Amino acid sequence: MKIINKMAFSFCLIVFLGSGILLFGQTKAIRGAEIHTMAGEVIKSGIILIEQGKIVAIGDNVMVPAGAEIIEASGWILYPGFIASSCRLSSEEIQNFESFSPDLSSLDGFDFFGDYSRLLAGGITAIYLDTSKNRLISGKGALVKLGTGQGGPPVLKKDAALRINLGEGSLLPPMTKVYPAPISDENPITPVQKQFPSSSLGAYWVVRSIFRFEPYTGDLAKYMNNISSSLRKAQEQKIPLLIQCQKVPEIEQAIELSEQLKIPLIISGGAEAHRLSAVLKEKNIPVIAESNLKPNDVYKEKTFPLSEGSLNDPENISVLIGQGILTSIAPAEDKNLPDLLWIVLYHQKYGLSAEDLIKSITINPARIFGVDSRIGSLEKGKDADILFFQSEPGKPLPRLRKVMIEGRIIHEQH
Repeated sequence: MKIINKMAFSFCLIVFLGSGILLFGQTKAIRGAEIHTMAGEVIKSGIILIEQGKIVAIGDNVMVPAGAEIIEASGWILYPGFIASSCRLSSEEIQNFESFSPDLSSLDGFDFFGDYSRLLAGGITAIYLDTSKNRLISGKGALVKLGTGQGGPPVLKKDAALRINLGEGSLLPPMTKVYPAPISDENPITPVQKQFPSSSLGAYWVVRSIFRFEPYTGDLAKYMNNISSSLRKAQEQKIPLLIQCQKVPEIEQAIELSEQLKIPLIISGGAEAHRLSAVLKEKNIPVIAESNLKPNDVYKEKTFPLSEGSLNDPENISVLIGQGILTSIAPAEDKNLPDLLWIVLYHQKYGLSAEDLIKSITINPARIFGVDSRIGSLEKGKDADILFFQSEPGKPLPRLRKVMIEGRIIHEQH
């Protein structure tokens, strides 16, 4: 009798635990929505099946298992979570006055427990956490997902790119003129000099010589060899070079540097990249194009040729996308990140489709940084990072109502 009771209890426990899996929503079905997968045709009225935070099935003829949690989404428009392909978001500026800091990680100054609700409200579920743009070699950036909870955002890819800056912003002298060679018999007088070259061509030759590991002697050798050792490691690991360059000569130098070092290249900034679109396409070089657009601002059309310190003309970005260059659009300043969708869709006025433009903040940056196996599109096996939009009469853009990350609604607007 006791054996029968134990068996009955065990059976009931198994049934309870099995139903508990469904009860706590580990199997969910989003039903009836218009799904923009960014990986193929739009599904007009489809179903997304989610288990353990992953998409396990998607289409217009998906079998929904009994007991699954149903999310009715008829009349809704679904997109993958947006990816901000360039932002800082450091809790505090890392004080570093040296021209070369290849070992610095953008994660060092990032607040994993910060409040990023404004970004989530703009549909941004993942970010490329960048390093400074005012040092010649400023360190490695990382791909981070927002809003996951459970101890802070996870790092999707730690060393996603090594930032090098050949633009004018990196040519300013440091706040100090400390030269890393102490007084010794070889150097009786401590040399003092600006750490930065005075031109982008000079910057190119400095970076090139450091990567080529040219030998140094004396007290300077240890300092420079440490830098070269770090760069050698990055080169062996094929960490892409994320090179900030705006004008044609700078972009050409970036391409040459990448080819000499045999390291993949990502153009950052690229204000005149459209002038080299044929070369970029032939060599399969992606561009993270900065935009200075923001809502309710006065924008002057036709800023070419570039004036000192100017950023991308929207037509430049449209040429890149129209020519088939793998392009991601990024606001020039972090404060404009919540308006990422508006900034991107502005370019429809240049003849681009909304679908192609939204790829520039979803699947394109995911491919650029090599995380497209997890995020960037709505496909089987990928993270269930999904944005829920509703169209509203008289409004130019659909309104973002819900943000789902890994199968959980983490932001909702009423």
